[in-house]
Formats: sequence, structure tokens, C-alpha cells
Amino acid sequence: MDKNKICEALYALPGSVVVKHRKPLLFPGVLLVAGVAMIVLNNVFVAEISNNISSALVFVGGLAAAMGVVFLLARLFGSNGVPFHQGNRCYLHYDEFYFDRKVRTEVMQSVGEGNVKRLLEMEHAQVPALAVAVYRTPDNRFAAMQAFEYADLEYRPLTELKIVGEAASN
Repeated sequence: MDKNKICEALYALPGSVVVKHRKPLLFPGVLLVAGVAMIVLNNVFVAEISNNISSALVFVGGLAAAMGVVFLLARLFGSNGVPFHQGNRCYLHYDEFYFDRKVRTEVMQSVGEGNVKRLLEMEHAQVPALAVAVYRTPDNRFAAMQAFEYADLEYRPLTELKIVGEAASN
């Protein structure tokens, strides 16, 4: 399953329905500030708090600050962006659903019809004999999906990429 090919097809839709967009820096920034604040609070109230609480504040604060820095650097210098749906003003969620081989025709039919709700309601398996890769909006009104079958140590496409929703050309 090549997520990049699905993303390229989404970016190529007419009318720029889906564009590459960086995720906001708010969460990593808040995590960094919270971590630094815990370390500063420890230093300000060092006489009033016990050693256990002081150690916990330094540990949790340092961990939060480090995670904030890593997330911030990943968002700044990482990939060029993730799929963003212009109409709904939201990021597309990526999911992989796994199914048993015995429901192959039902899975292929659901993907062919673009029925995301049916795929969500079907019984999922732990072993990825059949897999469906789905990029979708939170309300499932726009989705891009493709079914794959695991054979000979690789995923082979079972269906064409199906795009449903506004400006869907397939």
C-alpha cells in the first residue's frame, strides 16, 4: 500500500479540493511551554515542596519539554505536509482496515460503491489478508479508498482508487 500514491491522486483533484498542509505548531508549542513551566515551578518553590514532588516535576517537565522540541522539529522540518480538505477545513484521517479473505467480494463491493460506513461496520480482522487504505474526513462525506490483498509478501491492489464526495472524479 503506497500512501504517497493515494495522496498524489488527492492533490491532483480539480479545484484544489485537497491540498498539502502542515499541521499547526500549537500542540508542540504548548507541550514545550508546559514542560518548561514545570521546571521553573520546581525551581521557584524548591523550599516548599518535598523531594519526591520536586523530582517528579523535573522528570515530567523535562520529558514534556523534550517531546515538545521533538514534535516541533518534526513539524517544522519533516514532510511537506498532510492532506487537508479545503471544503471542510479539516485534515484527512488515514485508516487501514483489515479483513478476512472470506469477505473479499463484500469488501471490493463496498470500495467500489465508496461506502465508508459499511467498511467501518464490517467485522475487522487482526491479520491483514485484505486491507483497505482510507483517507477520509471526520464526517465521512469525502473519502479516498483502495482495497489491497496480501500475496507473495506484498500488497497487490484489488480495486482502483475510489474517491467519493465533492469534486470526486472517479
